[in-house]
Amino acid sequence: MITICRISTHSNPVDAAQRIANVIRKCGVIELQAVGDNAISKAVKAVAIAQKSIVHNVDMVCTPSFMVADSKGDKVAGMKIVVENR
Repeated sequence: MITICRISTHSNPVDAAQRIANVIRKCGVIELQAVGDNAISKAVKAVAIAQKSIVHNVDMVCTPSFMVADSKGDKVAGMKIVVENR
């Protein structure tokens, strides 16, 4: 089962990176979901921080894709980034 982590504009990239690292070590795969340009930017930063600073000797692979989310009855576009240990 894939762990889903939602990243918002208020998320701290370092905290998200720590969560990514913990889930990668435990399960080997995590799915990040972000809606909006600031949230997507923070999700990408979190992956970069996790790879560089937290997860050593792990070959992480990211697979981005588009998603459609329901926000208060409106359909909004976002990004889904699956991060896994290769």
